[in-house]
Amino acid sequence: MSKFAGSARSDILGSMSAPEPGLRELKKQMTRENIAGAALQLTLEKGLDSVTVDEIAQLAFVSPRTVSNYFSSKDEAVVAAGTPDWLEVVDTFGARGEGERPLTTLCELFSEFVGTRTPEQLRVALQIVDLVDRYPSLRPHQTAAYDTLEEALRARVADLTGTDVENDVYPWLVAAAAVSAVRSSVRIWGRAGAKPDQLPELLQTAFNQFSDGLPSPRPAGSAD
Repeated sequence: MSKFAGSARSDILGSMSAPEPGLRELKKQMTRENIAGAALQLTLEKGLDSVTVDEIAQLAFVSPRTVSNYFSSKDEAVVAAGTPDWLEVVDTFGARGEGERPLTTLCELFSEFVGTRTPEQLRVALQIVDLVDRYPSLRPHQTAAYDTLEEALRARVADLTGTDVENDVYPWLVAAAAVSAVRSSVRIWGRAGAKPDQLPELLQTAFNQFSDGLPSPRPAGSAD
């Protein structure tokens, strides 16, 4: 068992959401996180294929029906355990983004966001990256989270720039570039054996390359 698995149930990377939710919403959020954490813990212990919804329910102290009410499958629950609440960045972008170059602001905000994650949260995120590579059935749920982020960013960029989200290509390009930078950075971060605190640096590099127009890298060993 991973030494981080047990803490996943109470320290989920996406747990920071809307400010001051009501008691009912807070209870639902806690139940969702508890189920997701249980799914992750069992997957790390036994492997995804050996985990059942009944086992997740038992570990989370809920009924199997409750598990199914919150998640469409055990795969979705596992991915939810380590998916950051990227929509926090969208909310902050709405307050800070007006009058600035969108990609510049988003680079700062995404870097700040991951920079404030705890070491434990980052380790859980690394576990999810590894699991997605090992179990292809998890990938659609990770993709769905990025799609949700891109859609929200697209609408916010359109609002801030006075463009039409339905007919103008600009908000689509900005949102797609930002999510591509995040997604690529997270993937490389997880695959390269990087340290948890190296993700902000990877994000900065990715956004800088977009801002520079994606110049061709200088071949290794080439003369200046």
